[in-house]
Amino acid sequence: MIICPGQGFVFVHIPKCAGSSIRRQILQVDPDHIELARSGTHPDLGQIDFGHIPLDQLRVHFPDHYAQIRALDSFAVVRDPLARFGSALRQVLWQYEQRPMTLIPPAELRETTLRILDQVAAEIDAPSAPFIFFMRQDRFILDGEDQVLRNLIPLDLVPDFIGYISRRTGVPMETEARANQNVDLRVKGGFGTLAYKVNDRLRSVLPVNVHTRLKDTALRVLATKKSAAEASGLLDMPELRAFVQDHYARDAAIYAAVSARKVALAQDLAQGHLPITEIPA
Repeated sequence: MIICPGQGFVFVHIPKCAGSSIRRQILQVDPDHIELARSGTHPDLGQIDFGHIPLDQLRVHFPDHYAQIRALDSFAVVRDPLARFGSALRQVLWQYEQRPMTLIPPAELRETTLRILDQVAAEIDAPSAPFIFFMRQDRFILDGEDQVLRNLIPLDLVPDFIGYISRRTGVPMETEARANQNVDLRVKGGFGTLAYKVNDRLRSVLPVNVHTRLKDTALRVLATKKSAAEASGLLDMPELRAFVQDHYARDAAIYAAVSARKVALAQDLAQGHLPITEIPA
C-alpha cells in the first residue's frame, strides 16, 4: 500500500493484481509518500507481509493508515479470481520452492497443485506470509459489509489507470510497464532455468526502468502470449476450478461488477474522473 497525502490518493495493493507494476511508478509522485511493503514482524500479528494488510486488520492495528484510506481517493486493481489464483500459485512455486511452473512435469505439477490447494484451504481466512498471495480480494475492498474502496480498476485497464495517475500528478509514467509477470517461456529445460537466473541477476544490478525495458524486449522473443498457468493447463483442472468457485465467490462477484463497467471506467480515467464502482450487497 502506498499513501500519497501530497497528491490526495492511496493505492491499495491487492496481491497478484499488477500492484508491483503500479507501485514502482507511484513511488516517484510524492516525496512525502508512506509505503507499507515487505515482510516483517508485527507485535500483535506476528510475521506478516506489510504490503498486503487487509482492511479489518488495518483498522485495528494501523488506524492512522486506515483513516487515510477513508479520507483520500483510494484505488485498487481487481482481477478474475481463477487467473489470479494461477498467478499466485506460480509465485509461490517460484518464491518459496524455487521452481518455475512451466518447467515442472505435468503429473508432478498436478500433485503439487493439489497439495497447495489443501494448504490454502486450511489458511484461507488467516493466510501465513507464504500464502498471502491467495488472500481474498474482498478483504482489501470491504471491511465486513462496508465498501471502503470504491475506485476499482479491472486488470485490463491498468495502462489506463497509470495514464490517469500520470496526468493527475504531472509525473511522466510508462503505461505499458509490467513487473513480476506470469509468463510462459518458449525455451524449456536448462535454457529456461538460465533465463530466470539471468533475469534475477539483472533485476538486482540494473535501475528499475532499464531492467523493465530490457525484460519486456526479451519477453517479446522468449515468451508465448499465454500465462504460465494457462500454458501448464492448470486453469482447466477441475479441482482447481471448483476450489476457486467455492472459496472466492465474493471476489468473482466484485470482479464481475467492475468488469461490467469497464467501458465507462475507461472513459472516466481518460477524462480525469474517479472510476467509482458500487459493489452489490
